[in-house]
Parts: sequence; C-alpha cells; structure tokens
Amino acid sequence: MHVARAEDWIVILAVMGSVAALYIAAAFILLRPFIVPEKIRPKLGATGVLVLILTGFSFACIAYAYFVEPYWLEVTHVKIGLANFPADHAPIKIVQVSDMHCDKVKRLEDRVVREIEKEKPAIILFSGDAMNSLEGQSNFNEFAAKIAKIAPTFAVKGDWDFAFHPVNVLEESKLEILSGHKVVNVDGVNICIAGADSGASCQSVLESAPKNMPTIVMYHNPDADIIMDKQTDNVDLYVCGHTHGGQIALPFYGALITQSKQGKKYDAGLHKLGNTYIYTNRGIGMEGHFPRLRFCSRPELTVFELSH
Repeated sequence: MHVARAEDWIVILAVMGSVAALYIAAAFILLRPFIVPEKIRPKLGATGVLVLILTGFSFACIAYAYFVEPYWLEVTHVKIGLANFPADHAPIKIVQVSDMHCDKVKRLEDRVVREIEKEKPAIILFSGDAMNSLEGQSNFNEFAAKIAKIAPTFAVKGDWDFAFHPVNVLEESKLEILSGHKVVNVDGVNICIAGADSGASCQSVLESAPKNMPTIVMYHNPDADIIMDKQTDNVDLYVCGHTHGGQIALPFYGALITQSKQGKKYDAGLHKLGNTYIYTNRGIGMEGHFPRLRFCSRPELTVFELSH
C-alpha cells in the first residue's frame, strides 16, 4: 500500500495537534469551577467563549463527517471531446466507480447501482479497492454482479485488492479484470480500454494497443509510469481513484492526505497532461485503516460523455 509522504504527515500532525490543544483548552474551561477556587478564578472572557464555540463547531463537523457525508453521493457528469471520435456519432456514456471499500455493513452499494441504472452507460469501469476486509466480500460480490448486468464492466486491481492473499478478491466477482487492453465496439465505434494492476506498468500494456481509436487507460492511482514519465501521447483519457479526494479535506487547503507520490497534483477531478485528460474519482467507500469519515470530499460516481 502507498505510504504517506513526510509532508502529508506534517499537515496531519499539525491539524491533530491543533484540535487536541483546542479540546484541552475547552476541557480546562469547563472544569474550572471544580479545580480553581472561586476567589482566584478569572472570569470567562472572549477568548474562552471563542474556544467553546470552536469546540462545539468541531464536534458538529465530526458528526457530519461520520453520519452525513459518507452517505451523500455525488454523481459527476464530465463531457470529454476526443479528436479521433467520429464527428457524426452520438455521445457514448461511460461510468467510472472506484474505491468501494466494502465493509460488513452496507453503505452506498445499492444507491450506486440505482444511479448507474439511471445513466444507462455503454461501459462501466471499476478502478480498484473492492473491500476493507473479507467481511465485506459478500457485499462487494453482490454489487459487482448487479453492475455487470447493466453494461460490460471492466476492473483493475487496487492496492487493497492484494491485501487478502490467498483470496483473489476481484477474481471472485463478476467483473472482467484488465491486465492488458481490450477493444470494445459501442454502436459501431471502437474504443480501446487498457488497464493494469496497481504497481504494474501501463506503458507495457499500451505497446500492443491499437492507436487509431479512442483509448482509455484505467489504473488505480494517479502515479502510473505513463503519468510520472509524461508518456501519454496515445492516451485520450486516464481514469483512476485511490486518493478519495483526501477523504478529509479542508476549505481553502484541500486534501489532507492523498497517498499519491504527486501529493495534491491529481487529488480529485479533471486535469490535463498534454492532450490526455486525467480524471481522479473520489471513490465511494472509506480507507480501512482510518475512522470511517469523509469531510469536504463526498463519495463520487463519475459519468463520462465521450464525443468528438
């Protein structure tokens, strides 16, 4: 699994330290009547009031991050114009879902299925990280079976999908796992879908891929060799996940931690590298090693409309 950069840990520790200091100050203010004699106890001034207000606000934010945002799905529509897409053809719809991180108890699995059904995509892409533990396997398998009935569904392995050896998590689902490329014909338009496991080379996968049609590369994170080396000449769209948009993000700062080698460069949303569009999906679930919280980084289902 990817390890956070030193800079990320500095930010995390600074935020946690600030919150801890706030709570300690608030606790002292609330306990003053019991530990400081009334004769020498200073009156509660504006600073003390501000500390209590900020503490209450922080508790409200934590409650929101636990009870509200993890269940508040956002469906993002992205229009992508491709030079080698037939000019007279209607747009083709592709849905990307990522980072389900299924647990024993369901969260958004059924809602995501319903939203995908509404969109009626021609292709569905799953960019890895199926579950947080084997207790979530039945939920993921049920989810995978349902979306595979909607449209041809392709998947690549994320770092969490290697965590349960000897159980092959994705192999037991109904998804077609990509470790190479496949040409899919959608209403007369050939689209090359290429993918590789997390940690594998996308460049080697693309060497044998056709170059005369729209090409989509799916990889779990934004750090594939073709992105790091800026070798994306024959790639129209690169889709990934992994970052969760930070999962915890702060206004005016953004993602606290992305677990990407490139920090916040491709933390979420649409970017461009040369002529290649890069889209980082914020994912559906939450990292298994941390509290199940989301803040300013809602779960996301991405709907691409490809056209000329």
